[in-house]
Amino acid sequence: MKNIITVLLSLSVLGAIAQQDPQFTMNFANKLYNNPAYAGTNKICATGIFRQQWAGIEGAPRDILFSVHSPINLKIWEESQWINPGVGFTFIDDEIGPISTNGFKAAIANHFKFSSIGTISLGFGVGTMGVRIDGSKMRTPDGGIAGQGSSIQDPNILAAMGNRQYGFDMDFGLYYQSADEKIFAGASVAHLTKGNFSFEQDPTLGITKYQVQPHAYFMGGYRMNNFLGSEDWDLLPSAFVKTEFKTTQVDINVRAIKQNKIWAGVSWRFQDAAALMGGYNWHNVGGGKGTAKVGFSYDINTSKLFKHNVGSFEIFVNYCFGITPKPKISIHKNPLWL
Repeated sequence: MKNIITVLLSLSVLGAIAQQDPQFTMNFANKLYNNPAYAGTNKICATGIFRQQWAGIEGAPRDILFSVHSPINLKIWEESQWINPGVGFTFIDDEIGPISTNGFKAAIANHFKFSSIGTISLGFGVGTMGVRIDGSKMRTPDGGIAGQGSSIQDPNILAAMGNRQYGFDMDFGLYYQSADEKIFAGASVAHLTKGNFSFEQDPTLGITKYQVQPHAYFMGGYRMNNFLGSEDWDLLPSAFVKTEFKTTQVDINVRAIKQNKIWAGVSWRFQDAAALMGGYNWHNVGGGKGTAKVGFSYDINTSKLFKHNVGSFEIFVNYCFGITPKPKISIHKNPLWL
């Protein structure tokens, strides 16, 4: 049964249009991946995430994500309200059945600061996406392996094995953070170029074609200080919406954090899964002003897949350095121009 599920998952990726981007539970920990406008919103920060989805099913999705971003502080715009750039980089490695996808993107953003309402950010992301089919992971319902005497004899599928193709990728996003940093909201669109990948010898068959569909993301959250009248506790409700304009996925998260250190929460993904999560924040790491964070989540399926897996696991590690890039470029006026 698990091998049949693996084949169905693989065919859905190759032959149908579905949500192709990796699925994460703790989306609040990887905002840069979903929205390039987030680049440079705080200090120099690096994040790593690992997710194993539907553990116990052969060929189930597995994702590794790494990102880093930083503000760009230059003397020429040190006091500017309108020019506050940031830069970021993300790398994703995603596997589902015999299909592996990886991508690298660079993001550039500018943050418009308003003393009364907060910061409004605009960002663009550009990069590459690579898609590969690994025949050693392709199974037929009887358990046979493609290319090793199994019943898979289609020349287009066999020709695709081991071949990786690359395409250009581009994102756009908007991000808002209130002046008191209690409210955030964002909207972005990924894969604007709608990359097309074709692995077959006869392009008219359309068996092993892979087209990346544009995805839209919406996020928002609020930090409620002094929850239930206690100065030690804050409540952080947030929402994340993901759509490829045919189907929509909605996540609702609620976290409670004590003294801005230890936290725990729950998440609900409509018609799919419920999750428990928790983590810890370390402040003044190494005697400086650095901050380290770690988080873990465990998803339980509420769909029919519940019977076939033991849940989904996700862990993230984040570190923000206690420094910001120092201005290095200044303007020197020539007295001849005075």
